[in-house]
Amino acid sequence: MYTNMIRKFFVVVGMLIVIGFIYQTSPCLSAEQVEGKANINTASAEQLALLPGVGDKLATEITNYRTANGNFKTIDDIKKVNGVGDKKFEKMKNYIAVEGDTTLKSNKKAKDEKEAKQEEKK
Repeated sequence: MYTNMIRKFFVVVGMLIVIGFIYQTSPCLSAEQVEGKANINTASAEQLALLPGVGDKLATEITNYRTANGNFKTIDDIKKVNGVGDKKFEKMKNYIAVEGDTTLKSNKKAKDEKEAKQEEKK
């Protein structure tokens, strides 16, 4: 009986550790950490990787799709890219365009910058 409880406890703890690791290593930014728009027809992979729900791999998929198939006609066309479904599209739709300049930038402060400000307060 106790063995079963202990086993369940360690399974739960292990799952929490894995979830925490995934959360900490997520390369994608959240919507609160970006501002501006990315022109999905002209933005670089590095710029596209700043979009909520998009990391380096998906940004490369987007640029590869664009190269192979031509420019996107509407922002909805990005759903044709392998890896972009309705959920990802919902996260990024307010930050993408098919015309204009790419003005997307990250609001996330660098870790070193945060630490420097904390040192100043001391």
